[in-house]
Amino acid sequence: MIVITSVLREEILGAFRELLPVLENGEILKRPYMRGLIGANEVLLVYGLIGKVESAMMAQVLIDKFNPKYLIHCGSAGAINEKRKIGDIVCGTKYVEHDIGFREKTVSSFKASDVLVERIYDIYNDTIFGIIASGDSFINSKEEKERIYKETQAEIVDMDSAAIAKVCAENGIEFCSLKIVVDKGLESSEIEIKSNFKRLAPFPSAIIAEMLQKHLL
Repeated sequence: MIVITSVLREEILGAFRELLPVLENGEILKRPYMRGLIGANEVLLVYGLIGKVESAMMAQVLIDKFNPKYLIHCGSAGAINEKRKIGDIVCGTKYVEHDIGFREKTVSSFKASDVLVERIYDIYNDTIFGIIASGDSFINSKEEKERIYKETQAEIVDMDSAAIAKVCAENGIEFCSLKIVVDKGLESSEIEIKSNFKRLAPFPSAIIAEMLQKHLL
């Protein structure tokens, strides 16, 4: 089984549209899930993983209940690397937490699944590969953005990927996070998110759905 997660419903729509047939609708920890097929793959979709604590909690419960081979997290993020622009698709190759006193030699990073990274590149070769930094804070200042980039060299920042990556690593589950840039982490971030989110949010999960249509994992 492959579990696909997201923070908000809009971020999982790209995969939900390809979930045929739907075999089951249910609820886990008050979050809705849908189980079905994408291509020849059995897939479970669930959203509502907000922040590091909820993301880690949900990841562990999903692993305990469904024992997936792969867990893929999709959604939106803010740019940290100045080279990144609105609409860029970023696949995390490593995941770090930026809000726990980052020190390169003492803070763990968690590696993405080589299989998932290769399959994603096969589907969308404009994907940008690099580090995703996660923390329980909304980044909307140049100073904070520059600090995080200096400490982590991350391409983008979110509130969830590193927590899920950590849980997956502890459980031996292959993981990958695929995100789309919807803001640049500056003072105008809220305006950018309102302008870009609904339009761009479904794209990462649509890429994953296309990957599952083409490949049996």
